[in-house]
Amino acid sequence: MPEEFFDPKPRLGISACLLGQKVRYDGGDKRDYFLTETFGRHVEWVPVCPEVEIGMGIPREAVRLVGDPAKPRMIAERSGKDWTPQFDSFAAKRVQALTGLDLAGYIFKKNSPSCGMERVRVYNPKGVPTRQGHGLFAAAVMRELPLLPVEEEGRLNDPVLRENFVERVFAYHRWQRLARRRRSISSLVDFHTRHKFLLLAHSERHYRKLGRMVAEVKHSPITNAHEEYGTFSWKDSPFMPR
Repeated sequence: MPEEFFDPKPRLGISACLLGQKVRYDGGDKRDYFLTETFGRHVEWVPVCPEVEIGMGIPREAVRLVGDPAKPRMIAERSGKDWTPQFDSFAAKRVQALTGLDLAGYIFKKNSPSCGMERVRVYNPKGVPTRQGHGLFAAAVMRELPLLPVEEEGRLNDPVLRENFVERVFAYHRWQRLARRRRSISSLVDFHTRHKFLLLAHSERHYRKLGRMVAEVKHSPITNAHEEYGTFSWKDSPFMPR
C-alpha cells in the first residue's frame, strides 16, 4: 500500500477554548467533549486564540463586530477601542504561519467575532445586530486557504455534518501527502481508484467529472492534472452534504 496511507495524524487548527484552554474574555473555556475525547485521539491539534495572541489579555473586555457585514470593525463593547488594525495585521501573519503547517482542516468557535465561521452578529450604527458576519480571523483563514476543510463546533453536533467533515479531513490529508511526493500519472490514478466509491457515495457529478480528468491525464502535463483534480475535489467539495 502507498506510503500516504500510513501517515502521521492529520494536523488541524482549532479555537483554543474548544480544547478546554481558559482563554475566553471571562476567563472560561468552551471545552467540547467530542473534539477532545473522541476526534482528538486521531488528529494533532494546533490551538489558536487570536484575542490572547494579539495581547488582549485574560479576562478582557468583550468585543463585537460593527459596521458593514462585508468588512466589519472589531470594537470593544465598553471602551469603544478599535482593535481592527492590530487584528488584521495579526491575522495575516498567523495565517501565513499556519500555511506552513500543512493543516488538513480547521474547527472554529461559533458566534465568535474572531473565529465564527458564519452567521456572526454584526451591529449597525443603531446597535441592532444582523447575522450576516464572519469572524475576522476565520474569514482570513478561509480567504487564504480556500481548499481547507473548515467547520465550527456547533455544526458538528449534526451527525451528517460531522461525518462529512471527518471524511473530508482525512481525504484531504491523504491528498496533501500525495501532492508533496513526486507527481505522476500512476499516483493520481491510484488515489482516484482508492477514493472513487467514496466520491460516488456523495456526488455522482464529482465522480464522473474526476473520472474524466483521470482518464484524460495522459493528454496534459501531470502538474496541471494534479492541480485541476485537487482544486475541483476540495474547492467544490463532494464531501459536503447535498
